[in-house]
Amino acid sequence: MIEEMKRIQPILHSPRYRDWLRRIDELEAGRIYCRHGLPHLLDVARIAALLAVERGAPYARDQIYAAALLHDLGRLEQYTTGAPHAQAGLPMARELLRETAFTAREQQQILHAIGRHRTGDAPDSLAQLLHEADHASRMCFACAAADTCYWPEARRNATVFL
Repeated sequence: MIEEMKRIQPILHSPRYRDWLRRIDELEAGRIYCRHGLPHLLDVARIAALLAVERGAPYARDQIYAAALLHDLGRLEQYTTGAPHAQAGLPMARELLRETAFTAREQQQILHAIGRHRTGDAPDSLAQLLHEADHASRMCFACAAADTCYWPEARRNATVFL
């Protein structure tokens, strides 16, 4: 299993990645709603990996983890300029993926998934797995700030996933 996850190590150990996550954490320090740091990214990765196994989706676990670890980097741009984070994070993710051993095709699949993680995509595509896992990672049903959350009731996660 450790050998299988080698390709995400350049992401996790990248000084830029760590700096971007630190800056997102700082910008969300006073936030009472969902945060987008490493715990969230790992929750999304694990849920997406479970969904992929459950559905027999053709993605390597490290490819799923790479997409999940990179999917919210655009929050940094969103918080500073208002740009939509799914698109704003693509150049950052592309930059980090160049330092990995993912094939060009895998990198394109990861980038497509990041760009579409807010809306989803074709069933069992990497984008759809990421979209569903991102939603399932939220514990809206137990959130202390639910009364003031701007998400409509229909969008909130009302149950424990898996």
